Amino acid sequence: MSEESVFLVLGCFGRKEDNFELCPGVENRILKLDDSLVYIDEIWDYLEAVKLLDKPVINLNAIRNIVFRMQDKYDQKIRKLWSEKEFHMIERFINMHKQCGLYMKLVTAIDEAPKPQEFELIKIQGSSIEQAVEPNMVQPNRSRR
Repeated sequence: MSEESVFLVLGCFGRKEDNFELCPGVENRILKLDDSLVYIDEIWDYLEAVKLLDKPVINLNAIRNIVFRMQDKYDQKIRKLWSEKEFHMIERFINMHKQCGLYMKLVTAIDEAPKPQEFELIKIQGSSIEQAVEPNMVQPNRSRR
């Protein structure tokens, strides 16, 4: 069953210098906004107050402020909104991509359970062993010549 979800997204516009692509542009879902979050109504109120419901935020200082205030203000009972590792990754992303131009926005997406990948069995020559491979996958030639 699929369900529509809302995510807080942090991304960069990408960067080129002299026809050399330094960054193609990256987008990360940093928070799923759903009822499992403690203070979800207050989080929505805050995102509305910073005008994130109206349009993406593109000001670097505003993005930093949103991330730090949410981390400090919306503890999830016995833990922070983002784990220490996640928070440091978000900080690193901001620092690494600030020259690309950053944005923060809300997106909706349909969450679907991942479909199990289909494999077909092929027989390995000269043995009774079958090997699972992805359909349409090119098989390397492994001769001993």
